[in-house]
Amino acid sequence: MIDDEFVPSEPSGQRLERWLRRLIRAVKFCALLTVVPFVVHLHQRPMAEQQAMRAKLDDLRRERDTLLAERDKLLRQVDWIKNDISYLEVRARDHENMHKKGEYVIRFED
Repeated sequence: MIDDEFVPSEPSGQRLERWLRRLIRAVKFCALLTVVPFVVHLHQRPMAEQQAMRAKLDDLRRERDTLLAERDKLLRQVDWIKNDISYLEVRARDHENMHKKGEYVIRFED
């Protein structure tokens, strides 16, 4: 008969299997801890480039809107010059320093 003192509580094969499962879990966890920062690092660079491109796109849109407003202003002026004689007279007086015969122009500068 075998004494109860010397009988192992569980067979050594089961104990080894349990330790191996724990070791595999620990290795998987460590692998996850190393892979996640690597993946985050890979995705940060394209995100930074994408944000820079979006900022550039916003700047280009603002520039486009400014140019469209300037174009519309110039088209209105061309239309006024072609069709509005009073505008043409004001423009000639203000921008070309012209005056009618017999008029005297006095200009004050600030």
